Amino acid sequence: MNISTLTQREKPERHELPASLEALPSPAPRPIQWKRLRENLAILRGGDTTKILDAAYSVGDSIGGMSDERHLRRMGRSKTGRELLATRPSLAEALSDHSALAALPDESLGHHFLSFSVRHGIDSMALLESQHAMSRDYLKLDPVRQWLSDRLTVMHDLWHVLAGYDATPSGESALMCFSLPQRVNDRALPIFILTSAVTGQIGIRDAVRGIRRGMRTKYLPEKPLEEFLPQPLDPVRRALGITPPRVSHVQMKHPDMLIPDIAARQ
Repeated sequence: MNISTLTQREKPERHELPASLEALPSPAPRPIQWKRLRENLAILRGGDTTKILDAAYSVGDSIGGMSDERHLRRMGRSKTGRELLATRPSLAEALSDHSALAALPDESLGHHFLSFSVRHGIDSMALLESQHAMSRDYLKLDPVRQWLSDRLTVMHDLWHVLAGYDATPSGESALMCFSLPQRVNDRALPIFILTSAVTGQIGIRDAVRGIRRGMRTKYLPEKPLEEFLPQPLDPVRRALGITPPRVSHVQMKHPDMLIPDIAARQ
């Protein structure tokens, strides 16, 4: 992918999509894996920073549930969602093409994402490879559900930039609050949010403000986020209904909750 791909995107190749989502294979049940859940919750409590990311994913995967399936059905009810399901663009490829992102204007969403990724060592494609290996059932999914799983996974880091929350403990906690109304991994989020509040990683007021921001925001999983990358961040936020972080969080318990270079502009 190069700069012209991001700024003058051609329609991705269309895939064969069943006339009805009911024609897809039935989703496999995803019951709670209690032993795996207990083991990874213990890792999170231990605070080993080298294991926290994998443990957090494993907690979500072990809790199971049908959050992805609800996203699939909701996307199938909207025109933009059906278009994404038919074309299945790779958000991971767009986010991992750092040379193309670097060529975008400084104020663009894509350029801000690049700065965020470099600072935190984020590689979207490597993240997918890791999570495919840890997933209980990714390799058993049909192509449509695999695409959606990948998209929901890499959207998390792009949402950091859209919402303005840094990849710090307090920033991650705020993003989980923001994500709750969007119903991403909805079984795990209440546990993560409660744990964050009890351990003081986020204040109650900031948690409530984060949830309210997510409620006011348009439903992001059905949005063609690749097409927003070349656009200035502030207009993108307005188009998606995301209020600026400092407007939403007037008095923060943890100032490191916000991405520094974005917060400094406000």
